Amino acid sequence: MDKEIETLLQMVKDANRKPFWQSTPQEARSGPMLMALLFGDPPEVQRDESFTIPSSGGFALPVRLYVPSNSPKGLIVYFHGGGWVIGTVAGYHPFTATLANRTGCAVLSVDYRLAPEHPFPLPVDDALAAMRWAASADAARAIGAEPRALVAMGDSAGGNLATVASRIHNASAPARKVDLQVLAYPVADHDFDTGSYAEFAQGNLLTRNDMKWFWDHYCPDVSKRSHPDASPLHAKDLSASPPALVVTAGRDPLRDEGEAYGQRLEDAGVPTEVVRGEGLVHGFLAMINYAPSAGRAFEKMVAAIDRVTSK
Repeated sequence: MDKEIETLLQMVKDANRKPFWQSTPQEARSGPMLMALLFGDPPEVQRDESFTIPSSGGFALPVRLYVPSNSPKGLIVYFHGGGWVIGTVAGYHPFTATLANRTGCAVLSVDYRLAPEHPFPLPVDDALAAMRWAASADAARAIGAEPRALVAMGDSAGGNLATVASRIHNASAPARKVDLQVLAYPVADHDFDTGSYAEFAQGNLLTRNDMKWFWDHYCPDVSKRSHPDASPLHAKDLSASPPALVVTAGRDPLRDEGEAYGQRLEDAGVPTEVVRGEGLVHGFLAMINYAPSAGRAFEKMVAAIDRVTSK
């Protein structure tokens, strides 16, 4: 583990922060975002604009579009993490602006509805609405170019939404499919008894009790948690899924389910690369400018996106 991550974990421990599982959603949302604390000032992007797109139930889904140049290479649809309960597009601004500049792609950051006010499947509805919009002519007009590739990307709960939405979208035989999914430490199942859950139950920024709390808010009906749109590891057919890069964190309760999901994708014939970031902890995308190992993991994601946008 990088000394920077060790220092960060000690700082978090010393701060004696109230755990998520002992908080209300409102209390959890009021705390400072790790992303903002570690990134510093966000980079400038050539064009940065916010608007809404239609989702289910007449909901106007807020999105933020970053366009790094007059000829972006591709379009990345990004879903932030936060256990479906916390997190915002604004809180992820330093990262998504960096992602746009680093990849040369336009980035559509999605402010999907949060639980418990909007439980499963409403966040999935929003994710699918964003994916379908990104594949439309409206998106090409908005970014000013026809993207060479369409990428679904997300971290943690956002990785869950990215893979579910891209599978559903591609399975519908659209004119424009998702070409790549990039999943960082994704939530793939609701099993709290995996080896990595046992090993890291007390967590490094995320604990078993935290994840139980997130699931209780997102999908309080336990009988629905095995639905493939909630737990993609339970999908019977993953063959419509786009090629995947799955990057897990070696010291994360979610490590094993993410790697098992990557294996399921491979077994379904989906070109898949699974990379374990040894020594990394949950939420490492917030640390890419702080910890060298997190930066290296991010560069693997950038390289995968570069390959698909350079074809």
